[in-house]
Amino acid sequence: MKVTLETLAAIYKISVHLASADGQVSSNEVQHLFDFFQKFEGLSQDTVRQLMDYGEKMDPARALQLIANSDDEAKQEIANVFARIVCEDELTDQEKDLYFKISEYCGLPDPVGDSEPEDEEEEYEDDEEEEEEEIDEEDCIVPAFFVVNYHGMVRTQQSEAEDWDTLGKLLAKWIRADRVEIVRFTPPLNALTRELELNNRHLVFMVSRNGYDEEVGDNMPATILYGGGYPIYGNVVFALETDDGYEIEGFRSRSLLSEALDAVNDAVDGLLRFPD
Repeated sequence: MKVTLETLAAIYKISVHLASADGQVSSNEVQHLFDFFQKFEGLSQDTVRQLMDYGEKMDPARALQLIANSDDEAKQEIANVFARIVCEDELTDQEKDLYFKISEYCGLPDPVGDSEPEDEEEEYEDDEEEEEEEIDEEDCIVPAFFVVNYHGMVRTQQSEAEDWDTLGKLLAKWIRADRVEIVRFTPPLNALTRELELNNRHLVFMVSRNGYDEEVGDNMPATILYGGGYPIYGNVVFALETDDGYEIEGFRSRSLLSEALDAVNDAVDGLLRFPD
């Protein structure tokens, strides 16, 4: 199977479009896409981030045309990953219709595997309405973020800011950067998201977007969670990001913040250091 990086960016573009058809993008849906990317040897995490950025800016018509021009072997793999994405959760009529329209336009074959959208309507029993989770007011806190410097030292920062113009500047200030870049959906971060059972959110961390200054030191905890064999330099800040809309948020409860700190520390073999 031979595909160009531009075609991979197109696959990313359409995959996200399919995953968001039901109003939200889950980490499990995204994991199917990253499993697909792992089929290509030499595709580094940095390259994946670049093609994601390119895919987000790509015109949808251009993306569909690139997929339609792929060879038969690539089209089969593309059909398979698209089907796995839409079948990851309960298949809606909107997802099903969109999947078949894309398949028809691009000339994709039927998917091969255990995930295949049904072409017939299925009847579902009405699910009982889920009871709203009780909120423990004593556990609620001002949204909190935790900064990990390149020595592994942890400190907590809090802010009620929600708009990115304000919050983004604060996050950058906390890690002594001009602006930040978000690291998301790496295999180690995905594992932590599943462990923490985050509700329509996933764990992310942010680094300086202006490049990495090797003089400030390798941030080993961040490097481990980046998971690509590429060192992360400087300070980083951990936060939550919504599956729908990709909005950055802080931890809103003491218990979840504590659980996240413990889980991250376990994942990096106890490299975090906490103030006395």
